[in-house]
Amino acid sequence: MQFILQDMNDSGCNTMERIGPEKIRELLPRLDSELFSREVFDQAGVFVVRKAIDADTIRIWQSVWDDFYAAELSSGRHVNKFNRVAVEESLPPVLGAIHQHKSLLDIAEQVFGPDIGLYNQRFVIKDQYSRDPVFLHHDSPYHLGWPNKASAFVALSEVTPENGGLIFYPGTHQFGYLGDAGEINPDILPEGWPTISPELEAGDVVLMNSLTWHRSGPHVGGPDRVIADIIYQPASDPSSNALLRGEWRTEIFLNHSRVSNRDIFRRSRTSRLTEMQALLDQLQSNDDLRAD
Repeated sequence: MQFILQDMNDSGCNTMERIGPEKIRELLPRLDSELFSREVFDQAGVFVVRKAIDADTIRIWQSVWDDFYAAELSSGRHVNKFNRVAVEESLPPVLGAIHQHKSLLDIAEQVFGPDIGLYNQRFVIKDQYSRDPVFLHHDSPYHLGWPNKASAFVALSEVTPENGGLIFYPGTHQFGYLGDAGEINPDILPEGWPTISPELEAGDVVLMNSLTWHRSGPHVGGPDRVIADIIYQPASDPSSNALLRGEWRTEIFLNHSRVSNRDIFRRSRTSRLTEMQALLDQLQSNDDLRAD
């Protein structure tokens, strides 16, 4: 297999020419294929790889997921009020190792080269406990380490607009980091900026640059939407949690599975907001008690 590796600067950001909505719209027919294109991915920040995972493997993953959900989640799961779609319960080993699948690593190698690190893996689902839409955002503000990362969204179920399918804004990774985390205002985009909402079959994979803007709609019908979300990055990134292929290219590590932003900063914008929210909650509780 041949890889065309694009020049990168020290921050891991590409130095390619920036393109506007007209050229991005011209790319749309080329970013959905059984054959991954590094060139198109670099320009669009998203690529749909059809039938990336073989049918036999998908059937095994689906069976393990169904048993896990019935035994551990169907009667209730821990729902983070700040990210209701994320499964926080420990996964069975088979599902926890999806990021090691050869087909996924072959795609990641075309983006990052032969030395690949894992940032993390989780499941994001739309089920009876998380029917709501997810607001427009990009992922980089929530990550540690360098911004040169990509999510592989692996569909274990049908993914449609009806059951909360993902909606991507191709090319928005070109804007880079936006200075904060939260809901992005799409009105700042130039007029006519395209979006895509690919319908996926189990075994399809969407690769997305972590700077690409995306959201999801509400679950209004159909089966639960079940997606494994795996974040790959170069093995030179100190925030890597594991080496998946090749060799380590760093001698220093910031292992995010044991380190959070709360550990890094003695005081920060986030900690001050947390303190303020706790104070507001306490004041509200006092008001409620007086009202009684």
